[in-house]
Amino acid sequence: MSLRHASYGLVFFIVLLAACQPAEKKTDPVQAVQHYLESQTDTLDQKFQQLLQHVEAHAPTPALQQAFEQARDRYKNMEPLLELYFPVFVDAVNGPAIDEQEPHEGGKITYATGFQLMEEYLYPAVDTSAYDALLQEAKFLTGMIGRLRQLIANNQMTDQHIFQALRLEVLRIMALGVSGFDSPVTLRSLPEAVAALQGIEHIVNCFEQQAPATEVKANLARAYTFLQQDVSFNDFDRATFFADIMTPLAKSLYAYQQTLGIANRPLISAVDMSKDNFFEKDIFTADYFSNPDNRQPQPEAARLGKMLFFDPILSGNNKRSCASCHQPNRAFTDGRAKSLAFEGKGEVSRNAPTLINALYQRMLFYDLRTMFLEDQAADVMANATEMHGHIDEAVIKISKSEEYQALFKKAYNKPVTNRTIQLALAAYIRSLSSMNSGFDRYMRGEKNAMTPEAVAGFNVFMGKAKCATCHFMPLFNGTVPALYMKSESEVLGVPAKPDTAHAKVDADLGKFNTYHDDLNKNAFKTPTIRNAGLTGPYMHNGVYTSLEQVIDFYNRGGGAGIGIDLPNQTLPADKLELTAREQKNIIAFIHSLTDTTGLTTPPRQLPAFQDAALNARKVGGEY
Repeated sequence: MSLRHASYGLVFFIVLLAACQPAEKKTDPVQAVQHYLESQTDTLDQKFQQLLQHVEAHAPTPALQQAFEQARDRYKNMEPLLELYFPVFVDAVNGPAIDEQEPHEGGKITYATGFQLMEEYLYPAVDTSAYDALLQEAKFLTGMIGRLRQLIANNQMTDQHIFQALRLEVLRIMALGVSGFDSPVTLRSLPEAVAALQGIEHIVNCFEQQAPATEVKANLARAYTFLQQDVSFNDFDRATFFADIMTPLAKSLYAYQQTLGIANRPLISAVDMSKDNFFEKDIFTADYFSNPDNRQPQPEAARLGKMLFFDPILSGNNKRSCASCHQPNRAFTDGRAKSLAFEGKGEVSRNAPTLINALYQRMLFYDLRTMFLEDQAADVMANATEMHGHIDEAVIKISKSEEYQALFKKAYNKPVTNRTIQLALAAYIRSLSSMNSGFDRYMRGEKNAMTPEAVAGFNVFMGKAKCATCHFMPLFNGTVPALYMKSESEVLGVPAKPDTAHAKVDADLGKFNTYHDDLNKNAFKTPTIRNAGLTGPYMHNGVYTSLEQVIDFYNRGGGAGIGIDLPNQTLPADKLELTAREQKNIIAFIHSLTDTTGLTTPPRQLPAFQDAALNARKVGGEY
């Protein structure tokens, strides 16, 4: 046999042998992600231990800060999974450095712990007077590792959960990460965003045996490059980063999920995971924020609720409707510092807020005293200074109209009842969703939808001005991304009058009047700034008549900056040092959030009654 033939025979034998061998066993990707989380937990434990050792040794500032930053970056690598699976752990380890007392938690005080509290002790230099507190926090972090291991051991991962976690992390990086929410003192938001994206990449790697994640990897590489520019926190171009880098990343992650044949979780969530980016018009799920007995209402329910909203029959004198104070042409406000009281006798206690996007909140009213719009409607109807009505009396009156009876039958297949009135009103208010402003269209790729001034203002809003650390993008209210489990309140030190020389805090104690705890004195819900160009005057008491005045108040450091001493002020007292141009640009950005399209048309007429006096009532009521 020739050498040539012998070599051909050898090759054939090798090929045949290879074909007969079992293929390399593929690793289950979910198990690989589980292993990744466990190994990262081991490394995080090491970083926490090193940080503790540095604190115990009273290491110099640079060494302590380096140990802290290494621990934070390792945490950020794990953040995509921790945020979805273990939110209580996340709150303890990486929550805001503010003690909180939340009504939905039974009034329990949650004391600030973890990274953000330590950050205040470590920067710009170590606070040597706070070593005991620093040591306590370092020990707390090391102790939490045992808790995390227990949580991981008792947790069952699925590929559906994992991809939801990855995609929501993209939203979290945009809304909280690069805004400075996580690192309010160090402003290490950009390198920490890199660490969080690396966590996404590590997890995606676990699925690549099934299919290559080429587009995801390319978008991640673009994100790393963009974040690692030689640019400061204040000068970072978030508008371009969100529209041109993170939105394509979000889309490619969903496309990769679909390539893998992984379905979305069937459970309801705040973000509609069937959408491929976070700036779609209907990206948020109304049912997530709704009372369980009023989810997926029929269109007839919202139409009935609209009729009731504009009908003064719900009031005690058949003259005042919900629309009297929430006028559609003013984005459902009334243009007054405080609305006129019932029958024009004085004023109500607070400014009338917009109802557009009011559905995207976990708690309602300025003092967060109710959870659902159904209860809010009943509260307003019964309030003696607002509608001075009674829902049981409204049932009796409405039941006398054959037209109304037919509308209730069509909407609920039930007669008029106390509950169906509340359900219908809430269904209508939940229909007042608006996520198609110039800003939204810009983020969807319509670069002409915002002016250059508005784009610059968005970057200042998200960065230097730190507005987005309370008004969370993209809803721009106080409901916290990316799980949207809680709506926040803040203590700003709002004055009673627009006086910067002799300012005195407004007498309204806000949440304290409802919950009677000192932490919530002068605390008020963080409202949306969507449509704020239409909804002045501003603040709970309407003290400021223009956006210019509002920006000036924040620029000075809130109440503390105008001489108001509130020990529990949650707004940082530091002056923002915004230039006149930056302030003007922020206002241009706020105007880019205006959109009331399709929401402002009232009913042409109200249902008829046999009673001539009732038939004389006006659509929208009076005053």
